[in-house]
Amino acid sequence: MPKISIIIPVYNLQNYIEETINSILNQNFDDFELIVVDDGSDDNSIKLIEKYPQVSLFKLKHTGAGSARNFAINKAKGDYILFLDGDDIFDKNFLYLMYKKITENNSDCAICSSREFSKKIKSKQKLHNNSLYPQGWAWDKLVKKELIEKYNLKFSSFNSSEDFLFSYGVYFLANNIDYLDDCLVFHRIRKNSLSKKRNAENIFLAIKELKELLIKNKIYEKRKDDFKNIALKSLIWHYLDFKNVYKKYLVYKLIKTYEKEFNILDLVDIKYDKYFKIYKMIINSKSYFSFIIKYFFV
Repeated sequence: MPKISIIIPVYNLQNYIEETINSILNQNFDDFELIVVDDGSDDNSIKLIEKYPQVSLFKLKHTGAGSARNFAINKAKGDYILFLDGDDIFDKNFLYLMYKKITENNSDCAICSSREFSKKIKSKQKLHNNSLYPQGWAWDKLVKKELIEKYNLKFSSFNSSEDFLFSYGVYFLANNIDYLDDCLVFHRIRKNSLSKKRNAENIFLAIKELKELLIKNKIYEKRKDDFKNIALKSLIWHYLDFKNVYKKYLVYKLIKTYEKEFNILDLVDIKYDKYFKIYKMIINSKSYFSFIIKYFFV
């Protein structure tokens, strides 16, 4: 049995998938299986993947990355699982250092730092680390399969924010998490990626699913401030990141709608003061116009 199962969902990645696969096959660690799930690609992705005998390829109808990952969990044979993106590039020591870290303390999860890049990996941009809370994506996390099976952790079926529930489910339910300062993942930023086509409401639905998971496992009351800080950061980040005026307005409306369910205004241990002030301004505003005026002046 392999030590690590690597799961990659692919949808129309003919320009990137070979570089990604090669960065995995060239690792300084070889005790792994590589599972690629084609999510109904209509380009040459499948033909390119089929050139690699080391890859276990499964072909599905297009249902989204979350469903593809959930399908692959049942195929995985490793003690630990990585959920990677098919257009990213990985440091040659990625698997070795992640496995070394997670097994040293028999942890449920190991998380590394990552950097963004656009066209060339040499043009490394923003650094993502985990100084306060981990990021809400899956590709920087090595997770013990036993934890996934114990809590039946799944990815959401949305076309965006689908890894939020899984990633933070791991964060809240893991007994022990190890963090690596090493930057081991280079995450590609591209204009037409699925992450750039985010549905504004999906993050709200994902946060709602996370709260239900915490309540189900009877840890919500104990960790509700952490939950609310993560929700706060995610919601305001989405508002600020959207360039489309209508999507900004939709996030504004949804924040006011979901406050009764998330109760972020009752947050005691506030970790993101600036974001909390913006959130409070949204909730207390009588109209979007009045919020915008106050936001720019304050």
